[in-house]
Amino acid sequence: MVLLYQSQTFPINPPGAEPVLSLEQVWEVLVIKCRQPELFLKPFASSKVLEETETTIKREGVFREGQGPPSGRMVEDIVLHKPWKADFKGSGPHDPFVSNIISQGRDATDLYLTFYFEWPFPQIEEGTDEAKKTSETMWSMAREAVSHTIEVTREMVKEGRVSA
Repeated sequence: MVLLYQSQTFPINPPGAEPVLSLEQVWEVLVIKCRQPELFLKPFASSKVLEETETTIKREGVFREGQGPPSGRMVEDIVLHKPWKADFKGSGPHDPFVSNIISQGRDATDLYLTFYFEWPFPQIEEGTDEAKKTSETMWSMAREAVSHTIEVTREMVKEGRVSA
């Protein structure tokens, strides 16, 4: 079995980005992402919130064919650490663990978004060509997930779907 650990970080407000996003706006959109991952992540076809409290969300995600777990579905427990982090853990023994983390640099607009992943692949042997290829694929998916989440956040703010 191979367990891939990966982390990707992108600036939320790089030079020239408009509008400049606030911590509150990014957090609001991360909560939307917890409820509706299909708006942000290509592998998700649909989702349904099963339970929700102020600090937790339990959702079922349905994946596009050939993406996600073999069953095509995954129930995830999400813990919200407002306004900085959301942790996602699938309910199955071989489901991934993911953290979405907002961090702040020098000032309130110097924000970064990091996605941290622990992806288990029980059918793949450590050190094989398949493990290397899978790692490269997952790195690419991780980069896309972070950058696309920032793009969607900015679009939602521009469209007035998130408080300005």
